[in-house]
Amino acid sequence: MSGSTRDLLNAAAGQLKKDGHHDYASAVESVLAPDGWKHLRDTSGQGVATPLSVTMDSELKSAIEDALSEFGWSKRALAEQAYEKVLAGEWLPEKVGRRRTRGKKAVWQVDVDASLRRRVQGELGRLTEEAGYRISEGGIIVAWVCEELGVDRGTGSAMVLQMPVQLRDHFAAARDRGVDLDALVDGRVRALVDGSWELPRPSKAPKGTWASDDWGKLSLRIDDSLREALHEMAPRLSDELGIRVYPGTIVRQILTLELGQPAE
Repeated sequence: MSGSTRDLLNAAAGQLKKDGHHDYASAVESVLAPDGWKHLRDTSGQGVATPLSVTMDSELKSAIEDALSEFGWSKRALAEQAYEKVLAGEWLPEKVGRRRTRGKKAVWQVDVDASLRRRVQGELGRLTEEAGYRISEGGIIVAWVCEELGVDRGTGSAMVLQMPVQLRDHFAAARDRGVDLDALVDGRVRALVDGSWELPRPSKAPKGTWASDDWGKLSLRIDDSLREALHEMAPRLSDELGIRVYPGTIVRQILTLELGQPAE
């Protein structure tokens, strides 16, 4: 088989999953994740992983799992990266406001290096006191994973989208030309809410399509009521369109419809 090292590793992970070796596949995927090689270097020789279970809205769990699949990233690598960022004093999750329960609850489980967990557990009291709001193990991981994957939880000051860097730069260039991306999205979402516009069925890229691409983030400030409406509409739109859509994918679809794709 020919191809880049990343292509070969992606193929290896796929074959391992096909053969039922999911633990081995996860290990390969952790190296492919952002800064995966650093994680491999820094955690060499550390102890075994322990499972961490987090309760969340079922829609949020589905959005996370779909994004992980689309990007070809490892949830364990992202979770351990979150802990490393917190321990290094480089990042803390934003304070989460009171959120409306949108549907059924589900349990999301991720394996995390046991030694990292112990170190974070020992710092939670200090971090909570310094931040002025509760910092928890699960909260750290979920906030970081959603931030890195561009999965919107409906909290925080901005909606962060994750997309191939060429597409991100295409939208950013439009913003530089004076296009108000926030107003553009607000207008389309408002039309979606009042029924004067319908979202076309988005095409879903085959699993792993973007795994070897560079990714970039785009931040938008969506009107709070419209952002909440997106979360409420997403399950219904998924049923109507026959394909899973989430607030982030809806907004990315709106931007693509309005601004087109970048020239190859």
